[in-house]
Amino acid sequence: PRYLAKDGVVAVGEIGYDDITSKEDDFLAQQIELAQEMELPVLIHTPHRDKVGGTKRTISLIKEIGIDEKMVLIDHLDEETLPLVLETECWRGHSIYPNTKMSESRMVALLKKYGTEKMVINSAADWGVSDPLKVPKTAKAMLDSGFSTESIHKVVFENPISFYAQSGRIT
Repeated sequence: PRYLAKDGVVAVGEIGYDDITSKEDDFLAQQIELAQEMELPVLIHTPHRDKVGGTKRTISLIKEIGIDEKMVLIDHLDEETLPLVLETECWRGHSIYPNTKMSESRMVALLKKYGTEKMVINSAADWGVSDPLKVPKTAKAMLDSGFSTESIHKVVFENPISFYAQSGRIT
């Protein structure tokens, strides 16, 4: 709680399941409840294994706790998990990677199919091959496929700012 009270903290996370165990249920619930108490948004990572089952369990836990779904961004979505999150009021996150997970072309296809509302993209620099320039590269792919500059700006700037601004610590 002391750390979360700092001015520069705009969300709790990235938190989420790995093996989807009952122990993880307990800790994830505690972290979401802490975010709720501190009135901070929550960034949740979908698990690497059993992504659909983990996403369903994440959504179920969010509903059990009763946190306002608009305060939750569920990340690392794909073609199978995005439709599950679209049934909620949660924000929809996508991490764009060079060789695995979500590519620029797959992201563009999702945006064409589902629109830009509450859609957020990000790049990663983590344990695998990463490219921190995947956000501008995805923006370029959106432009090349016919998206307007306004739609691109919404996905790469307005949506993330709107999500994190719910903390009251960023405008």
